[in-house]
Amino acid sequence: MSMSGTDVVVAPVTVNKENRSYVQWGPIIGGAVIATAISTIMTVFGSAIGLSMVSADFEKSSSATALAVAGALWALWVMASATMAGGYLAGRMRQPSFDANGEERKVRDATHGLLVWATGALLITVVATSSLFGAAKTAVSGVASASSGVASLVSQNVDPLAMALDNVMRASGQQPPTAQERDEASRIFVNALKNGKIEQADRDYLASRLAARSGISEQDAQKRIDDAYARLSQAKETAKQTAERARKIAVLSAFLTAAALLVGAAAAAWAATLGGEHRDENLLVEPTL
Repeated sequence: MSMSGTDVVVAPVTVNKENRSYVQWGPIIGGAVIATAISTIMTVFGSAIGLSMVSADFEKSSSATALAVAGALWALWVMASATMAGGYLAGRMRQPSFDANGEERKVRDATHGLLVWATGALLITVVATSSLFGAAKTAVSGVASASSGVASLVSQNVDPLAMALDNVMRASGQQPPTAQERDEASRIFVNALKNGKIEQADRDYLASRLAARSGISEQDAQKRIDDAYARLSQAKETAKQTAERARKIAVLSAFLTAAALLVGAAAAAWAATLGGEHRDENLLVEPTL
């Protein structure tokens, strides 16, 4: 059979675009790396500023609240600026979508910005736990340790209960109080702090033992006990206020961190949209579909 009269029809090859993903990971990863680098540099720089606000001199050092607020505002600025830079890069470097209108292009660009923000957050977490970020971690932890170390520099290794016992059990005679007597007095003071007051029976008993041991009058012994208990109560109240202040600062820091992350997401999406607009404005040729 002859094939000479047979017509051969060549069908055009079409590219199936339905399965093509609109997500382009190259610009996303590039933007995330840029955001991570900017965040690292600005974090180290902010840590240096924070350390300059701390001094061993109480009068020259900023308060813990001021440091927390300044740190939160700086973190907000770092997150916004870093994600904006990364998002803009992703939007500008993403291949243009000629199969979509202007609104759809903005949505796709903003999506790439959000992916830059999410990927950058993961990269920062990984880098922060690695040895490559050791300098930044040292600087950041230095701010916190320096702020708390200002107080501990003066009161290092000072036990309020031990100081109270030293004042109460101070003896002018030849025989100092025994360890058993100090332990007994310590239990009385601890129980008094727990109950909010020192029992009269415990007070009289401790005063009589102190008067006999130290060679002072019972009235002077009771005054020592009252003064020591007042100092311990003040130390307890100060510790409670410090713990409450630390709790409030932790809560505020958590809320501000969440707010910074949300601001970073919005900034990345907006910057990616802006980058996409600049990309489309500078296209030389727009092919027809």
